[in-house]
Amino acid sequence: MKLLMENWRNFINEELPADFSAAQVVPVVDFLNSPEGKDPKVRAMLGAGSDDGIPGDEVIDVTKAQPPVGALKPTQNQISLMKSIGWPLSTLNSVTNALTGDITGRGKSIVTSGDLVIDGHHRWSSTWATAGAKTKINALNIDLPGAGPLNKLASAQVAIVATMPPDAGDVPKATASAEDNILGKSGEEIKSMILERRGQQTEGGVLLGDEYLQKIVQVPAAQKLWGVKPGMSAQDTMERIVNVVANNLSQLPEPQGPERNYMPQFDGGETHDGQVSLGNVVKKMQSGDVNYKAAYRAAKKGTE
Repeated sequence: MKLLMENWRNFINEELPADFSAAQVVPVVDFLNSPEGKDPKVRAMLGAGSDDGIPGDEVIDVTKAQPPVGALKPTQNQISLMKSIGWPLSTLNSVTNALTGDITGRGKSIVTSGDLVIDGHHRWSSTWATAGAKTKINALNIDLPGAGPLNKLASAQVAIVATMPPDAGDVPKATASAEDNILGKSGEEIKSMILERRGQQTEGGVLLGDEYLQKIVQVPAAQKLWGVKPGMSAQDTMERIVNVVANNLSQLPEPQGPERNYMPQFDGGETHDGQVSLGNVVKKMQSGDVNYKAAYRAAKKGTE
C-alpha cells in the first residue's frame, strides 16, 4: 500500500498540470482521453476538490444572466446553418420565443463565461439569426477559472469529467459538418445555403415549408422582426425572411476556440446522453468539488 501511494503521488506530480485552468483545452482533453486520464483514480480525484486539503479554494460562482446575443463571442469554430435556422424557419412559436430568451421553448439556458459562449452555441446563433444582435438570451454565467478562452474551456471539461462515472470513458463530444459551417460567410453566401436547403426536414418541421410561409405572416413577432405582412405572397415572404436571417448570421463574430469535438458538452453531447447534466456540473463547481488545481489527492473513498 505504501508503494502504491508513493507511485500515485509521483504520477500526479509528474503527469498532472499544477492548474488545469492554466492549460489549454486541446491538450487537456487529449490527456483526459488517454489511458492515464481515464484511470478511475484520476477521474475520482478530479471530483474530490473537498478532499485536497484546501477546502473552498476551487469554488466557482454561477449566476443567471440574460445578455444580448451580440455581446457574446463563440468559442467553437464551427456553427451549423441548419442548427441555427431549423427551429425559427420551420416552427411559428420559436419566432415568438426568440424574444423571450428561450427560442426552443424548453426552458433551457446557454452556458457563458463573461462574454464567451461555452455551450449552447446553436441556441445562441438561432436567436441571433431570428431576432438580431440586441436580443437577450437566457444564460447561466459561470466564472470559469482561466486567463483566456482556451483555459476556461479546459476548466469546463475538467468539471464535466468530474461528474461522470469513473469508468465512463472519453470526454463527451459532438460533431459538426464543415460544409454546413456559416462562420466567416457573407450574407449572400448564407442566403444561397438557406435556399438550397428549403424543404428539408428539421426537428421542428419542414424548412420554409408552404404551410409555414402561409401562417408566419400572421405572427406578430415575425411581422416585427422580419417585416412580413398578411397578404404577402409565399415567394415574397420567403425572400424577406431569408434576407434578414442571412444578414443576421453574417454578423456572427469570429470564434475564440477549437473545433467542436473539443468543446464542452454539459448535456453529454452525442456520446454521453444520460451520463452528464448541466445541473450536476453546476452543483459540483459551486461546491468546490471540481479538483482542477494542486494539491491533488486521491478521493477518500474507493480509490486507495
